Amino acid sequence: MFTLTCSPEVPHSAGTTPSCSAAKVSPNGQFCAIPLDTRVLIIETQNGSLHKTLQTQHTSGISDVCWSPDGQCVATASDDCSVGITHVWLYGPLHRLFGHTAPVLSLCYNSRGNLLFSSSMDESIKIWDVLNGSLIKTISAHSDPVVSIDLPALDSSVLASGSYDGLIRIFDSHTGHCLKTLTYDKDWKSEDGVVPISQVKFSRNAKFLLVKSLDGVVKVWDCIRGDVVRTLRTEETAHLTYSCGMDFVYPESDPSAPPLTPLVVSGDEHGKVFCWDVQTKKLLQELDTGFATPIISIDCHGSLMSVLTLDGHCQLYKWEHGPQ
Repeated sequence: MFTLTCSPEVPHSAGTTPSCSAAKVSPNGQFCAIPLDTRVLIIETQNGSLHKTLQTQHTSGISDVCWSPDGQCVATASDDCSVGITHVWLYGPLHRLFGHTAPVLSLCYNSRGNLLFSSSMDESIKIWDVLNGSLIKTISAHSDPVVSIDLPALDSSVLASGSYDGLIRIFDSHTGHCLKTLTYDKDWKSEDGVVPISQVKFSRNAKFLLVKSLDGVVKVWDCIRGDVVRTLRTEETAHLTYSCGMDFVYPESDPSAPPLTPLVVSGDEHGKVFCWDVQTKKLLQELDTGFATPIISIDCHGSLMSVLTLDGHCQLYKWEHGPQ
């Protein structure tokens, strides 16, 4: 079960609500990056203390942040239509990338860390050279804002995207060609019209894609066959305003015990996080953060999970083994 390890304090002015948008754990699991306005807070995951504050070159709020694979830099997506790359430990801001014509919504590095992918409300995905900050390619991906993109951690040959147009696409990340569109009519449209996609996330082996839509339903797609293999939902599933976050969890098992199956976690708009066993679809835990506001970000690293609420409360949890 997940147990709370610490609750980092997010600084803000009296009488105001912190404008935080994400909380992402570093590749080594030691730090968590939390955007605050145009800054990025680097929090220690062990005790929740503030390690340092990064000042970016953005002129508007940051909507997403991601760590480079080596943990040396963070990339930031901003409402000012730019992407920033900041060295965390020594050099500060390195690049500010211009090219999008609307706010940037999602970011991810490839596994080598030499390319950065960004998606935007301008309905496109852009690929950037991290070394010199140049734009390599623009992919015309969807007919509505591209709100989420992801590349597999171990294989960056494919890119997944999710959009408010209700479509999930798989691209060749080198050529930009669309390889597959994961949708079918009964999933794509409801009585109220298209169901917007809010988040996509590859499994570690890149065979499966976790997809969340704004009806609150989480689905596991087989990327090769192109069909849904698991559908995870709660009794309170309804139309959402926020993504509310989701992720795969790969618990670190006892070396003497059999490997644990992956878990799936997903948040809702009432401050709760639900955890399922992927194999059995069994709901293992309904976690209440204690804040009755929407979850806006969930990010997992091994057995560690960071959860961020809309009102700026961040909590770090650890998966503990034991009888369910």
